[in-house]
Amino acid sequence: MPDPVRRRWSAAEISSLRKLAQKHPAAQIATQLGRSRSATAVKAHELHLALKVRRQTPDEPSLPGADPGPAGFDWPQ
Repeated sequence: MPDPVRRRWSAAEISSLRKLAQKHPAAQIATQLGRSRSATAVKAHELHLALKVRRQTPDEPSLPGADPGPAGFDWPQ
């Protein structure tokens, strides 16, 4: 069985991982970085970063493009 190709993590990729950790799902981060989910999880573990998405507190801005829910609808009168 051939050995898998392993790419080194660039400083820019590590910086992006640090910025995105706990703000976006791990699968989304992996896709954005062009890495597998497992490679992203291993690197996050090496950097002591948690990938579990934190709950948003009321003073944090919401994600752009997020569904505002019922408050975003104009209900007919």
